[in-house]
Amino acid sequence: MFMLGKCNLLFFISAVLLTLGSVASANKCTDAMFGANSLVLQDKARIDSSYFNERGNEWTHKYIYNENGRLEQMLFDSKEGSKTEVLYFYYDTTETALKNRGSEYIILNSNTQDTMCIRLKNYYDGAFQGEQISKRTSNYASSETIESSTHWFSERILKNDTLFEIEYFDYNTDSVRKNQDLIIADSTDDFKCFEYRGDDNTVNPITYKPNGKGYSISIDEGTYHREFFFVNTDKTTSIRKTVKPVKMAPQARYFDLLGRYKFSK
Repeated sequence: MFMLGKCNLLFFISAVLLTLGSVASANKCTDAMFGANSLVLQDKARIDSSYFNERGNEWTHKYIYNENGRLEQMLFDSKEGSKTEVLYFYYDTTETALKNRGSEYIILNSNTQDTMCIRLKNYYDGAFQGEQISKRTSNYASSETIESSTHWFSERILKNDTLFEIEYFDYNTDSVRKNQDLIIADSTDDFKCFEYRGDDNTVNPITYKPNGKGYSISIDEGTYHREFFFVNTDKTTSIRKTVKPVKMAPQARYFDLLGRYKFSK
């Protein structure tokens, strides 16, 4: 009941927002950015791996999928560290599926009509840590994260060639803080757009790079470079289960999928 109520409420909010305008002409870059910030609400392409470089400190991460195309594992390993952390994902099940082996997630699906909606419950060594409720339509997405000391809510609205990203920190409290970023298409290049950050007034170039398997998204933010690699699911005939060790900062849980700090405003 809790999950259905949340999803129905978010669907109502999105329906109101979508009356503001049509989604007619998003360019390749803004369209890819809209679909990039979710692990499990992906349909046309899924994230395969990513590369980070912050002031010379490098790390990557790799996503492993099962034969049904569902995310099964995420592997994290800092370049300077010696231990690889594995995150495990289980679908439409109960806590009985947990193996109490570090970070584990239970994903519950509640799609309705044109709306994808999931509830992701987070556990560490079998202890419940919090949950995230995510939802997406063709041009609206939201994510609500609730942990013991954190309540964070974000919205993404794709309207024409502009992506609005709105974040609420300390959500549902008297001290709620709001930040809004814009991702705007380059009018001269379908493969480029710009991220206008509202929290620090910076402008970061973003490049969409097609390749033989899908595409990548490259974001340059001064001394912080990020690149995310996606595979088109309609062109994927097999899924490799063997991967090399991967690297990512140990504090990865404090980043969103696109490598931006969460809960720090």
